[in-house]
Amino acid sequence: MVLTTYLSRRALLATSVALAASLASPPMSLAQQSPIRIGLLAPLTGIGGPYGQEEEQAARAAVKIINDAGGVLGRSLELIVADDETQPTAGVAAARKLIDVDKVASIAGVWSSAVALAVKPITLEKGVLLTVNGSADEITDGDNKNLVWRFQTNGKSWGEAFSKAMAKDGIKTASILVLQTPFTQSTIQPFRKSFTDAGGKVLDEVSFNAGQPSYRVEVERIFGKKPDAVFVAAYINELSAIAKEAFRSGYDSKIYAFGNAAGSNGQFVKNVGAEVAEGVHHTQQVPVGKSAAYSRYLKEIGKPDGTIMTFGAQVFDQIVLTALAIEKAKSTDGVRFGVEVPALVNADAPSIGDPAEALKALRAGKPFRYAGAASDFRFAPNGDQTDLTFGHFLIKAGDSKLVGEIR
Repeated sequence: MVLTTYLSRRALLATSVALAASLASPPMSLAQQSPIRIGLLAPLTGIGGPYGQEEEQAARAAVKIINDAGGVLGRSLELIVADDETQPTAGVAAARKLIDVDKVASIAGVWSSAVALAVKPITLEKGVLLTVNGSADEITDGDNKNLVWRFQTNGKSWGEAFSKAMAKDGIKTASILVLQTPFTQSTIQPFRKSFTDAGGKVLDEVSFNAGQPSYRVEVERIFGKKPDAVFVAAYINELSAIAKEAFRSGYDSKIYAFGNAAGSNGQFVKNVGAEVAEGVHHTQQVPVGKSAAYSRYLKEIGKPDGTIMTFGAQVFDQIVLTALAIEKAKSTDGVRFGVEVPALVNADAPSIGDPAEALKALRAGKPFRYAGAASDFRFAPNGDQTDLTFGHFLIKAGDSKLVGEIR
């Protein structure tokens, strides 16, 4: 049996007009309804595992604030999270999925310098914004088409900060224990130069690999020469093992370490105990002054004022500035909104730290500059941050105490 439906000429005309209208209107309607996807490529596992959850929590906090403020271009943000496993191969595979399958407008949160260097060529080819936490100097080398922005200090600045911290503490001799990664290695030569230029003497340097069953040989060689201080350029797991070994062996040279290793929201102290951690120094680019953005970040994740969560703060800034740049450019095309990123922090205008207030000012056409959560930074033309302040911390009775600022 065949069922035939007859339409009057008037009905057919009405249907045709309605169809034409529906075909003409979907792009605008759909664009308003569909979310803008933002990728987070985080080290949820691997050597960077202790920091991956912090990054994801920060990214979700920033997305929530932006969405609660009306979203971007009338659309909500949707966070797509991928694990790079702190490995370049896994990072590349995850980045390709974020770009080709999930269709993200940007990729944030890349913690490992090795992963950032592996992913960067792909994002440049695809025209996708890449915001990173990796510190290796090479990340911002070359023509990055305004698509690569670093939200962490580079290795040179961090190495120099350690030298300045030691100089303030009256350190005359130092030795170096360095993990073999692009970032950690990038801090060593700048530290050496700055330290020796200030009159200090480097006694020895030893490189080591992650995951060694023991660090006794390295510790005995470096600490056995009794330097005033040892610069341990490593992440939390290696630092924990080295600090325990030095303590067991009775060495009393002061240890200076990265804030993301010795600070780590108290994880280092939990790993080694308050007695072993006592007297360990660490430096970190942090909002040591009052920061509206950092306060808003901590409030959103339910942490008390004074909590140090540097990587999270950096990712928070990455998501906020990505949203502001999209709103300013009126586009989700990375090439078009990437160029807007530096002006949002470099402008000679009143500072705003609250993301919702920044969005409000942007929509109203009022001049402003975003004052970051991680630091009240500016951008250099190559994508590096400038005007950074480092906090110099000392672990006492199980807590990290701010003892000074380094610029």
